[in-house]
Amino acid sequence: MLRATTAAARLSCVAKQSRLNTNPPPKEAENRGSVHFRMTPNAHPLGKPKKEWNNPTQNHVWEPEELEKKITMEAVKPVHVEPKGILDRITYGAVRACYHGFNFITGYSKTDPSPQSIVYRLLILESVAGCPGMVAAGVRHFRSLRKMKRDGGWIHTLLEEAENERMHLLVFMNMFTPGIVTRVTVIAMQYLLVAILLSIYVVRPQVVHRFVGYLEETAVQTYLSVIKQLEDPNSRVHKEWSELPAPDIAITYWRLPKDAKFIDVVKQIAADEMHHRDVNHEFADMNQHEFNPNVHCHIQDADKAARARRAAMQEQRQSAVHA
Repeated sequence: MLRATTAAARLSCVAKQSRLNTNPPPKEAENRGSVHFRMTPNAHPLGKPKKEWNNPTQNHVWEPEELEKKITMEAVKPVHVEPKGILDRITYGAVRACYHGFNFITGYSKTDPSPQSIVYRLLILESVAGCPGMVAAGVRHFRSLRKMKRDGGWIHTLLEEAENERMHLLVFMNMFTPGIVTRVTVIAMQYLLVAILLSIYVVRPQVVHRFVGYLEETAVQTYLSVIKQLEDPNSRVHKEWSELPAPDIAITYWRLPKDAKFIDVVKQIAADEMHHRDVNHEFADMNQHEFNPNVHCHIQDADKAARARRAAMQEQRQSAVHA
């Protein structure tokens, strides 16, 4: 009886192992290390159900015509603000030094970059880009409290920028799994960068806004390069990522079609970065006590988001009636 029970247990374990060790298709096996399991049809490795995300804020959604126009114009004539003084030149030189140094460390090549080098780039870039807006908004928020005066609308734009950059990072986190080196690098850079930005913004806020403007110029270059690689059938990025579907969080955030691809997400992010670049260069040229000229954009985005929510609710009601 004991031998029969042991033999049956062994057969059961072999059957389970054979089911668990089923080999994926060659392409999936090749990309498994860089693409997050959420972007595959596979279930959660711990058996957890996939969560649905609802956008609690409003953000600008670029229309297809508006998007193509911005990307085409940028590809033909990239926007660059020439440094206007010694501080601008120092800031621009620091950003370019970091840009080339980061290219060297990650092994990024402009001609045909590897998907893994782009993953490093996107995750670290967005984790850095989300810091200045929050630092600037915090400084202006506490100053408004101390002086018991209105801020002139700057805080809203800066918070929207920080949240938008954080959403970029969350989108990529839903697609790619960062390694321990990437996570440690992000933590170290955040502590260092926030301390530096905070110290400078209290004394000379224009320098921080100019820094962000130049940082976003490099970000725009990066995303336009990714778009170009995704559209090039001979590139390594196209071979691995051209058919990647857009994650649900991106579809919800930018109100994309259900069948949207990764390239559609990258185009939205590229347009976001162009907007942040222009706004921060504008802030760098303004007196810090002037009224923010971008407030009307938030009002328009809020109204557009409200109309989209009403349309979605109406569609759900109609679907429930016909069900």
